[in-house]
Amino acid sequence: MASFRFHLRPSRRKGQPTALLFIRIIHQRKYKDLRREYSLYPHEWDAASHTVRLCQADPSRLHYLKDLQEQMQKDLRLLGQITDLLGQKPAYTIGEIIEHFHSIQGEHTLLGFCRKLSGELTLAGRTRTARAYVSAVRSLVRFCQGKDVALCEIDHRLMRSYEHYLLEKGLQMNTIAFYMRNLRTLYNKAIAARIIPARQTNPFAEVFTGVYQTRRRSLTTEDMNTLYKLQQKLHRQLNVMQSNFSSEVLDRDPHYLRLDRLREALMYFMFAYHSRGMSFIDLAHLKKSEISHQRIRYKRKKTGGYLEIRITKPMRQIISYFKKHTRNSGYVFPILTGCPGDQHITYETALSRQNKLLKELAVLAGISKRISTHVARHTWATLAKRMGYAVALISEGLGHRDTQVTSIYLASFERSVLDELSNKLSAIVQTA
Repeated sequence: MASFRFHLRPSRRKGQPTALLFIRIIHQRKYKDLRREYSLYPHEWDAASHTVRLCQADPSRLHYLKDLQEQMQKDLRLLGQITDLLGQKPAYTIGEIIEHFHSIQGEHTLLGFCRKLSGELTLAGRTRTARAYVSAVRSLVRFCQGKDVALCEIDHRLMRSYEHYLLEKGLQMNTIAFYMRNLRTLYNKAIAARIIPARQTNPFAEVFTGVYQTRRRSLTTEDMNTLYKLQQKLHRQLNVMQSNFSSEVLDRDPHYLRLDRLREALMYFMFAYHSRGMSFIDLAHLKKSEISHQRIRYKRKKTGGYLEIRITKPMRQIISYFKKHTRNSGYVFPILTGCPGDQHITYETALSRQNKLLKELAVLAGISKRISTHVARHTWATLAKRMGYAVALISEGLGHRDTQVTSIYLASFERSVLDELSNKLSAIVQTA
């Protein structure tokens, strides 16, 4: 019968005051050590009884030590259950014990825990959150040279090294923060599930997890009018081609198909602007049932909050145009039609295609700024501020829960106004 006992091993790292626990498995006069990576200070360990010392523990460490003791007991119970199961065989080895232990303990690794959690989220319809977790974990695993990471190994040293690695790769601060926030959420969920004990020091305390306020992109009134004129030009070009050629010929004409795709992409962008900066994901999921009495009432995918919008003349014209494309669909726009089982993949593909077409449209319009789906939202907010509307009203129009978020949208506007003021005041002195 196999026996198990925890032992403490001093850390091999120079200057490291804590020591690591491991389980010694003895079976058939052989032994093997099972690494657990639970850390303790030497004075917190009773070598005679092979247990954690709680009676003389520092009050600030007591909660951690109690959680650790409970986790150690779980490990020993699991090993006992494994040997009971293997005991039904004529013979088994220490290697089989450890193999079974690691297999069951899969959720104790970052990748294993992430797979379990992302599976649950996908079943609940929260595929975007699931993909965000998987993306962050895969990035960290790549940093660790393809090796999975034990949840208990996540500490401030690992996170600092990982952040440095991402910076060296040239990633933007908001991308780094995105990975860090998702990893922190997974780590905290593992603690809440009592898979690992909480650390005294937060592994993410020294890395960037905030929002880096980059210069937000928005278009001017002149830019928007230029895009509107381009939209009218595309309409005229396509109408001329439709009057001269049959639909069978046009369906095989690459030039016609390209112009048609550009026109539709521009119409999506203009609709997003006219609908108070509707996000592309909400535009793609907009249903006909959400339109009533010349108003749209929809639920935002990002926040879950409801927004109600009056349908303006430009919006009505765009909705009317797409009716012929969505006769047999419940959606207002033909973005998610055709693949109901793979909607998230269909949406991601459509988003990528839309942003590529918007870049091409910017070149055609002679606009030097980079245009993406989110620019419509920033433009609506910025132009509303230029017209003198209060930030609180703009915030409500965008569906923001906090005016601070709206202020980030308008930060570039404030800077441009101040820059203009500085130039004018400098010019006064120069011409005096």
